[in-house]
Amino acid sequence: MSKTIYYLGAGASAGKRNEQGLILEGLPVVSEIPDRIEFFREYISNADIPHGDINFWNRFYIESNNVERNKEDMLNDIDFLIQGIQSHATIDTYARKLYLTGNEKGFEKLKDVLCAFFIWEQIVNSPDNRYDTFLANVLEMPSLNIPRDISILSWNYDSQIEMAFRSYRDRPGLNVFEKNRESRWPEMSDTGRIIKLNGSATFVDSPIVTNILADKQLSVELQLIIIYSHIKISLSGFGIHFKTHLSFAWEDSPNQENMLNTIKSTTEDTEYVVVVGYSFPFFNRQTDRLIFGGMQRLRKIYVQDMNADAVIQSMKAVLPPHLHVDIEPITDCDQFFLPGEL
Repeated sequence: MSKTIYYLGAGASAGKRNEQGLILEGLPVVSEIPDRIEFFREYISNADIPHGDINFWNRFYIESNNVERNKEDMLNDIDFLIQGIQSHATIDTYARKLYLTGNEKGFEKLKDVLCAFFIWEQIVNSPDNRYDTFLANVLEMPSLNIPRDISILSWNYDSQIEMAFRSYRDRPGLNVFEKNRESRWPEMSDTGRIIKLNGSATFVDSPIVTNILADKQLSVELQLIIIYSHIKISLSGFGIHFKTHLSFAWEDSPNQENMLNTIKSTTEDTEYVVVVGYSFPFFNRQTDRLIFGGMQRLRKIYVQDMNADAVIQSMKAVLPPHLHVDIEPITDCDQFFLPGEL
């Protein structure tokens, strides 16, 4: 379907830093995540539980004393993740190890903490402004949709593009596909698609989660503690099987076939790819090869990265040997690159 594909990695949401390296906008990159999770733990640890000031039971079916216990449970889970990433190269590496070794409880715990962490990061930090600029350039009038000739395949599990889009439309409008969906698979509408290969680091949509996040009397840390306690409750008896929207590309899912069919129909006419902030790590290679192998009309790839030459070397391992494509490095990363072919 789409002539141009944006292929996003963590660098696409990195935003800006000040002279001291503190985040001004955007999200932490891989090397920054261990320190940020330590800071996140301290943030939750310092949460004040206002006994008597809020009737937790009437509002969230939980006693204030239980909120204290839930806080400790959440801190224990954060400690579990911190200990794991200290002995592994990245969170994704640790997640894959837990998955491969059949540690289902640890794997789910990692995903729960990761979702809480990214929700917090996107509350305390301004969004990466490049998404807003990108949307301002490509959205169609008057529908404010991404045109069908442009689609996005993202390895990121953040919600930066969704957050940027809210300033253009106050109602849903993005055509987003991710594996962990309880509802019916979205229709293949005639607009650009956003395919989230790892899903989204957000909790499943539910009235309880929505009400907690909308409660202005609660501090952010208190909101996260209460939400975290609710997602620990099994809802399978109500037909709800997913706790989060996070689902790694290498992870099995009931929607696996739907996801693969969506990727195929989106990329089969692709001629141009803009790779932004993605390093082509080895354990994503199978999925990368599947995606690029389906781009039989591919003519040119733009690689936007401060270290574009290194990315290009890694990328060559996933390109079909029979395809001869032009590759152009783009080292200016101030805004997402808009190729002349658009």
